[in-house]
Amino acid sequence: MITTEILPNYRAYETPQFKIETLRIESEVLKINPLKDPHVRFNPLLVPQAAGPWPVVVVLSGFTGNAPFSFNPKFNEKNPVQVILEAADKGEAPQALYVFVDALTTWGGSQFINSTATGNYEDYIMTELIPAVKSLYPVASTRDHWCVTGGSSGGYGSLHLGSKYPEVFGLIAAIAPDSFFEASLLGEFYQTLPLWEKYQSGLKALEELRNGRLTKNRNWHTLLNAFGMAACYAPKGDHGDFHFPLLRDGRKDENVWKMFLSKDPLHFLARRVSALKQVNGIYLDVGTKDNFHLQYGCRQISELLKQNQVAHDYIEFDGNHFDIGERRIEVWRWLSTLWRG
Repeated sequence: MITTEILPNYRAYETPQFKIETLRIESEVLKINPLKDPHVRFNPLLVPQAAGPWPVVVVLSGFTGNAPFSFNPKFNEKNPVQVILEAADKGEAPQALYVFVDALTTWGGSQFINSTATGNYEDYIMTELIPAVKSLYPVASTRDHWCVTGGSSGGYGSLHLGSKYPEVFGLIAAIAPDSFFEASLLGEFYQTLPLWEKYQSGLKALEELRNGRLTKNRNWHTLLNAFGMAACYAPKGDHGDFHFPLLRDGRKDENVWKMFLSKDPLHFLARRVSALKQVNGIYLDVGTKDNFHLQYGCRQISELLKQNQVAHDYIEFDGNHFDIGERRIEVWRWLSTLWRG
């Protein structure tokens, strides 16, 4: 049995146009996850003060980020929620129900997909969280007023969920989404290979993460990213283990690499063209100096959409991967324009 509850949130700043609430989901699908991560999830919401029905914006976090972090006050900088509130005051962000998804895992993220090495986070979102939102709040019934959005890993999740469930999400907005794994991930795996030679097991890597030794490495974030993505994309069995895509001599393990490629947006979007044609709008945004070379994947995604006559907005900005936060305002402006029209 799934249980849900609306909880009041601590207010660290004024929100005259919105209330802050938390949708507590006691997830059935996450109860038995291999990482033993919490199955009770806390999804913060920005709830409009105006009467519904409201459009819905489902916000997915980047790797090692999570929903509650978006509400934390920052020194000398606006957090993502404050950006929305300020933009809404100016008419540059829609009066919508913003759902910030709690999907953090021990490895730093779930990519918002199902994996026997991390848990069934896609099912949690689509069969538990989304139905709870629909049952508890006066939200729009048409998919053209539902958007899924995020940056980096959140952008990946937006492309995945939006292209797989066009009957739910009529709009997709992805900023620097993980893609083109040859350019964005392969280098991370080569940096991680010496440690993998020592571990030879995803379970050993997990043990080293939990005892704190993994994060004592100077390049710990690269290691975390490589192992975390392997857990999401190439699970091995159902106990948290995973495959590694490189052999000891540095060549790719082609069978394992095929598992990764099947999860690359360049490959799964090509298989979902008919679904993409059902989507009412796609916004794609990336920096020309992305630290993970994601501009190349985004260019290929845009070309794929063009070749298949899928309308979309594609923007490259002068910046890098860590400028994503400054680009979210462009998504809110895009949505405001669409929903005003």
